Order: sequence, then C-alpha cells, then structure tokens
Amino acid sequence: MQETSSSGNAATLDVARRFLGADTTLEILGFGNGLINKTFRVDTPEGSYVLQRINPAVFPRPERIMGNIARLQAAAARHRELAVRLPRLTYLPDGSAYARDADGGIWRLMERIHPSRVLREIENPLQALEVGRTLGRFHRLAALLEADAFEITLPGFHHTPDYLAALDDIVRAGGAGVEEAAPELGFVEQRRDLATALTDAVERGLTAPRVIHGDPKIDNLLFDVHSDRALCLIDLDTVQPGLVHHDIGDSLRSCCNRLGESAGNAPAVTFDLNLCEAIVNAYAQEAGGLLDANEIALLYPAIRLIPFELGIRFLADHLQGDRYFAVTERGQNLRKARIQFALVADIERKQAMIRRVVDCSFNHARRP
Repeated sequence: MQETSSSGNAATLDVARRFLGADTTLEILGFGNGLINKTFRVDTPEGSYVLQRINPAVFPRPERIMGNIARLQAAAARHRELAVRLPRLTYLPDGSAYARDADGGIWRLMERIHPSRVLREIENPLQALEVGRTLGRFHRLAALLEADAFEITLPGFHHTPDYLAALDDIVRAGGAGVEEAAPELGFVEQRRDLATALTDAVERGLTAPRVIHGDPKIDNLLFDVHSDRALCLIDLDTVQPGLVHHDIGDSLRSCCNRLGESAGNAPAVTFDLNLCEAIVNAYAQEAGGLLDANEIALLYPAIRLIPFELGIRFLADHLQGDRYFAVTERGQNLRKARIQFALVADIERKQAMIRRVVDCSFNHARRP
C-alpha cells in the first residue's frame, strides 16, 4: 500500500483507511477554505473524496448531523425524479456513516463532486436562475420529509430574538468598542421589532418549520466548470427543522449583494433587483406550490430580516473580541456588520419593487 500526505497526519490516514480499506492506495491533501471543520481531499485510483472532522465546538452533537444527512440522502435516492444531487456518503463496513477517532471526534467521508467550481459572485442571469431552481428542488425534496424526524444540529440558529438579546447583554455589560459602534447599535434599535417578524408568524400559525438547508449561500453551491449549470448544494451540516424563509432570505442576501460580505465601502452596497427577480422566479417555478398566501407575504420580511440578523451577529462578535467569526484584523467584524446593515437599508428602499417581484413570480407560477 502506498500512502502520502502533505497535510494529514497518521490519525487522518487511519480514519481514511477505515472508510476505504486497509489496502487502498491513497493520497491526502488539505482542501478548501472552510473555517469550521478540518477538511482534506483523499485521492485514490477509484476516485476522489472529501474527508472531514466535524468541529465539536460549533456542533456539540455531530452524530445528529450525520443522521440528518443520511435521512436526506435516502429521500433523494427514493425520489430521483426531483433531480436533487447530494454528495454521497461513504459508509464504514458496519454500516455507520461516521468514524470516531481516539479523541472521540467524528469523521465523515463524502464524494468529491469533481470537476466543479464555486462562484465568488453571480456572474450572469443564467447562474441566478440556477440558484433559484436548485434551492427550489431542494425544498421540494425536503417537503416530503417530516421535520420532527430531523434533529437540531445547531441550537438557536436563525432565532433572531436570541441574537438580539445576546447583543443587548453585551451592550449592558459595557466595555471597549460599544461607543465606537454607536451608529450600528442605533440602526439595530430603530429596527428592533424586525427581529420577531418570523418567530411571531410561527406563533400565529402563519408558517411552520420544515426541513431546510440552513446555509444556502452562494459558496455552498457547486457549478459545472463548462457551463452555468448548478450541480448541487453542499455543506449540509445545518440541515435541520427551520423555516424556508430563512433559506430564501439567506440565498438572496448572499447572491444579490455583488460586493460581498467584506466590501470595503459599506455605502456602495446594494441589493441587486435583477438577480433577485431571476432567483425568485426560478424558485417559484420549482417550489412555489409549497407556500400559501400567508407564507408568500412573509418573504419580504424574511429578505430584510436575514442580513439584519447576520449584522447583529457580526456586531456582537466584534464587541466580544471576535470570538466566533474568524478575522484577520481587529475591526473586520464591525465592517461586516456595517455591510449587512447597508444591505438592509437598500432592501428597505426597494421594498415596493421586491414585493412586486415576489408577488408576480408566485402568481405566475400558480397559473395553470
């Protein structure tokens, strides 16, 4: 057996062998730019794989992630007519979807979808249509599953009132940075009621949790290298019960801000209506029938809420000394908060046009 590794140690090689067999010729290399899980590429004569150790500091019950992914993949296999592609899991000889190392860490081995590419930003309308179609198909598959059968992998994720309460606690405690962030804190204060837009809707019975992706931003979507066709959504760690509004809002937040989360000039940030229209149109064509009139009416509040929520999270992390979001320099999370709040402000300016896009897209999709 030949083994080489430019990034993996003996323990990593041992885990890979447990999935692929002791006699497999393999090479392990560092892979990707993810900041949460340890990720490696495993190359063998039979194919290429992605090997990951799930970060227990972020995901306290990683076995729940693997159970959810296995359920989702089984559904995709049963409903091939929906054409939802997911990176295939490799199972251990005993049928388990994950391996534990000597420290109790959980590892998984998945298909590497290759060749493929990740986009830094949407480059043309065809790609935007593919974003909407892919998310819509994912939600059609997820709608066939009982949300109660899926476990919570990231408690409190997308529960905006909790993020706001945490920010309030940080501000009350005082400390360095609060005075500098006064404009951003004022922005949040003026929109405090927005934080409960979706939680209140759930309590009123206007929508209900479904199985969602949880993080369908643009760099969690793989595209074909030779065309503008989207291949699949990846990074399934946050597949869990939630609101489809979270997914739709997060996808639009990521795709319709062409300058990205790290733009140097927050006032230049805008919400691209053309991309929004393409994504929402394609989504409605694929999955519009999943949403009733009340849920469609909640889409604009969700589009506004998700960047507001992320801005709160960036701001809170800045005030706590950058404990969660990785930074290369002090002040980066504050700048990211400003960018998200600038996006919120532009979404508010374009409220009438965004509502018109949503209404027209879903009305058109419902026509016989």
